[in-house]
Amino acid sequence: MLLGGEHWKRHRNWCLFVVVATAAAFLWAAAVMRQTSAWPGGSSIPGFTFGLVGGGIIVFEVLLWFRKQVRAWRIGRARAWLRAHIWLGLLSFPLLVLHSGFHLGGSLSTVLMLLLVIVVLSGIWGLALQQWLPKYMLDQVSAETIYSQIDQLSIQLLHEARRLVDVVCGTIDSAGIEGAGEEAGEHLVVGAVRAAGRVRGKVLETRAAPEAISGCEPLRDFFATQVAPFLEHGNKSRSVLRLPGRASQAFQDLAGRLPKPAHEPLATLEDFCNQKRQWEQQKRLHFWLHNWLWLHFPLSLALLVLMFVHAWAAVKFW
Repeated sequence: MLLGGEHWKRHRNWCLFVVVATAAAFLWAAAVMRQTSAWPGGSSIPGFTFGLVGGGIIVFEVLLWFRKQVRAWRIGRARAWLRAHIWLGLLSFPLLVLHSGFHLGGSLSTVLMLLLVIVVLSGIWGLALQQWLPKYMLDQVSAETIYSQIDQLSIQLLHEARRLVDVVCGTIDSAGIEGAGEEAGEHLVVGAVRAAGRVRGKVLETRAAPEAISGCEPLRDFFATQVAPFLEHGNKSRSVLRLPGRASQAFQDLAGRLPKPAHEPLATLEDFCNQKRQWEQQKRLHFWLHNWLWLHFPLSLALLVLMFVHAWAAVKFW
């Protein structure tokens, strides 16, 4: 969820509420401290109130996951839930610190406080990533596609590249190209990334099918050793095409060893590799955009469970 620019007006009231609520809680605790000469602990009226409200917030925070999973629930809009999740989560930290009376207490209380700090910090980290990573991906990854389809699209890209090389190198005749209908010998359909203003995407281009070109043995070898492994395995391969600078140099060197008619098919292969390289970058950015949840969500559940254990123990031995 974005916070800056025009989005801030939707968060402004929440931010003001958190600031006011935090200040009021500190003032209440400070007033009690002046009377008792010590910060009120969890068994005091303010401390109990802070613990009750903070615990209720944690329960609400975890409910967001169920709200996302069960889309049939029409209990408020998802964006409203998310805004509340962000700001109430931030509010829970000062409330629960005040509940502790600035003392860690026993081992269970210490673990709870540690979990709370990690959960809050991981949430802030995830929120910070969401502010700039999607925009960076839009600006830098012009071939961005649906993340779940990257592997399938890579296989399709490899298939297109192999057919192109087979035709150019004379392994198969251009009339054997699939998907060209009655004009199979005249056209070749390949994918390419194109942009219209800020809108980018992969489009299909119909090009004249190349004829077999003599002297293309280096192209066939380069495809087998570098292009095919990279299109199939991406950065897990040992291909030099993983690195943009070395890839550009490799294609330039190969162009110098190929006849001029083969330069256009070679440029198409380079375009394919550029697409694959951007998809690999998209996968890396997607990992960073979502990996914080692997820490945030499980520890939130652990915090919820241990919070109930803490509440049971506190009531039992009060």
